[in-house]
Amino acid sequence: MNSSSTCSTECWEMRMAFWVEGVILPVIAAFGIIGNILCVSVFSKKKLDLKPAFSNILKCLSVFDIVFLTCIIWLYGVPEVIPSYYDIMEPHVTPWVLPFTQCALTGSVYSVVAVALERYFNVCKPFSRNMGRNSSGLGYIFTIIIFSLFYNIIKFFELETVYVDLKNPETNEVVQEAQMKFTVLRSDPVYATANLVINTMVVGMIPILVLTYLNSRIIQTMKRNTLVHNKMCSVERRDQAMIALLSGVVVVLIVCHTPKAILNIYESYQMVVYGSLKFKPFWGKLVIKFSHLLLGLSSAVNILIYSYRDFNFRSVLLTEFNSCTEKQNFTLRRAGARLSPVSLSTRVESTRINGDVRKEEKE
Repeated sequence: MNSSSTCSTECWEMRMAFWVEGVILPVIAAFGIIGNILCVSVFSKKKLDLKPAFSNILKCLSVFDIVFLTCIIWLYGVPEVIPSYYDIMEPHVTPWVLPFTQCALTGSVYSVVAVALERYFNVCKPFSRNMGRNSSGLGYIFTIIIFSLFYNIIKFFELETVYVDLKNPETNEVVQEAQMKFTVLRSDPVYATANLVINTMVVGMIPILVLTYLNSRIIQTMKRNTLVHNKMCSVERRDQAMIALLSGVVVVLIVCHTPKAILNIYESYQMVVYGSLKFKPFWGKLVIKFSHLLLGLSSAVNILIYSYRDFNFRSVLLTEFNSCTEKQNFTLRRAGARLSPVSLSTRVESTRINGDVRKEEKE
């Protein structure tokens, strides 16, 4: 009975992994990649009427999200579609793709923090000096990139590709098979515990708490300023639209990252108390699967938030889309006109008639 229930649980888990990570996640990630590419294009337009620091940091966020979504498609989507991935590609690819995924995730999270900081200084401390005011946000961007790379550089030394000699029972031939294994560093329980606890704090709890505090202060300040001035000028209206946009991004990030943070806290507790993951409940496996989906969703829906919260963004996006559509239709019409048999026959007929007319004029 236990083996039956275990089998049914494993089968159900495999089906869930296929649909969640093999079907839904790649679709959301593909949508997010296209959406973030469009965001970079829109934020590069001057008619969007955004401060350079704000638009540059949002472009940085979109680039990190594109890299992250591409990596999770490869890590979680491709293996569910290509069963031979685990034997052929995973030992060679995952030791490199996984650290880049962590770098992109760290950069994405702290790009949102940088956006919140830029809004905080702009609204709550408008006369103070900060990296956004002095260099159009490039100080924030440079800091995020350096921090994301250096914080995750050690993760490039956690996995390695090894070759194991295996004997074929049918031919008795010895062949080498590539396998992915933890390095000595990653196998060290002290390092594993410290790494999990620090990662839980740095990429999970600290950004969530900082974003909650900054967003609440920004909203309180804007409400107070509105009550004092009663009427808002165009600049204040634009600031309010940007705050609404930021609030949407922050809420989505907190909601989507919280399940993973809770699971990391639970696993950190086990590592500190027992030295290993003594308990691996089924709900934890469910949270892992859905946390991958939620992290992808967090990086994919920004274009929807921008379009819903900001009329200018929506207007520029629609204008660019209509312009591209008109150019494509014009190109197709020209290509069709050149290749159409009717147009060719019309040209021949027109040439023949014009030739006859010229002959009659000469006579």
